[in-house]
Amino acid sequence: MQPHLIDWNDLRYCLAIVEAGTVTAAAKALGVNHTTVSRRISALESQLGAPLFDRSNSGWVITPLGETILPEAYRMRDSAQTISRLVTADRKELSGTIRVTTIDSFMQRTIGPGLKEFMEQYPDIDIELILGDEVLDLASHDADIAFRGTDTPPPNVVGTRIGYFALGIYCTPEIYERYLAEPSAVSGIAFRGDGRTKPDWMQQHFPKLRQRYRVSSLNVQYDLTRHGLGIAQLPCAMGDNSHRLMRFPGLPIAKGPGLWVLSHIDLRTTARIRIFRDFMVHAIEQRLPLLEGHCENYWQSRPRAATGKDED
Repeated sequence: MQPHLIDWNDLRYCLAIVEAGTVTAAAKALGVNHTTVSRRISALESQLGAPLFDRSNSGWVITPLGETILPEAYRMRDSAQTISRLVTADRKELSGTIRVTTIDSFMQRTIGPGLKEFMEQYPDIDIELILGDEVLDLASHDADIAFRGTDTPPPNVVGTRIGYFALGIYCTPEIYERYLAEPSAVSGIAFRGDGRTKPDWMQQHFPKLRQRYRVSSLNVQYDLTRHGLGIAQLPCAMGDNSHRLMRFPGLPIAKGPGLWVLSHIDLRTTARIRIFRDFMVHAIEQRLPLLEGHCENYWQSRPRAATGKDED
C-alpha cells in the first residue's frame, strides 16, 4: 500500500482552525473564505480516510486522530518556515559589500576582467578593494576574501589553491643588446622583498650585475624594467603581457608561490562570499597558462577586451 502524500498546505488549514478556534476565524487569518477552508479539510480527511474534526452546530472539535498528528503538523510548519527563512536570507546575502584584498599588480592584470563581469551579474553587491602587499587578518575580518601568493596559508581560513605564479627574467630588447655588448653597463632591478643582498636570480645568472635599484612595489619594478632601466625578475603574467619586454634568452622560468583564494572559516557559507569566490576562481583559471609561464609573448595574441592595465 502506498503511503499518503500529505500536502503541507492542507495541514496548514488544519492548524489554522485549531489556533483560531473557528472555521470563520481561520479563514480570516488565512485570507480566504470559509468554504475554501472547509473544502481543504474535507479533501485531507478523504485522503486520510478518517475525520480530523467533529462538526456540530456549536463548532468544529478536533478528533483524537487530529490531536495525534498535530505535533507532526507543527514540526512541518516549523520546517517550512525555516526553509523560507534560509531562502530569504540567501537572497538578502546577494547584496551588501565584499572586502577583497590582493596586490595591485594582480588586481590590474588578473582579477580586473573577471570582477567587471561579476559586478554586471550581481548589481546589488558592492566591492571594497584593499590593495597592498601586507597580509590582512581575515580572522578579525579586515577583509572577507584574500587573493594571495603563498605556500603557507594562515590558520583559521579556508582556501583553494588555484595554481602558482611563474617568474621569468625580463628586459627590453635594447637592454639585452647593451648587456651583450657590455654587461657592466646594465643594472639589476630587485624587489625589496628579496632581501638586502642580491636576490637568488641575480646571484645565479648575473653575479657581476650591479644592483642599482631596489623597489617595494611590483608595479614600480615592472615600470622601471619596461622603460629600459635594467633587468628584473617579474611574474610572467606581467612580463609576457608587455610588448616592450622580452624574456632573457636561455634562462629558465622559476616556479613561484602558489596562488590561493582565502576566506575566514566563518564566512565559507555566506552566499555573496561563496558566489564571488567561485566566480573569481573560474575567471582566474582561464588565465592560468599566462600566470604559470606558458604564454611567452602573450601580448601578441591577447584578447583586447582582457588585457587589463594598458602596458603602453
